[in-house]
Amino acid sequence: MDKKTIRRNLMLADMDIRTDERGRRRIFSIKFVSKAGKLYFIPQAYACGAGRGVNMKEWRLRGIQPCDCKGQPEGHPYPVDIDLIMEYNRMKVVM
Repeated sequence: MDKKTIRRNLMLADMDIRTDERGRRRIFSIKFVSKAGKLYFIPQAYACGAGRGVNMKEWRLRGIQPCDCKGQPEGHPYPVDIDLIMEYNRMKVVM
């Protein structure tokens, strides 16, 4: 089975759209590697801030908040380096 791909700039643009036309959060799945080298797969998440006083563009980060099937937050948000995102909505992220 050939896995689909998505360019990183298109993935970031899609991730930056926070709500749908009805005002609900846009939920996606994501797989990324932490700075410590641990692989994470979050099947349901939404984009959020990366922390207080963090310039996400300058530090090349995105905030990822895991959620349940109703869109309610679960656990804590993860600051994710955009260069370490492996998959977005089951599509491999390429440069």
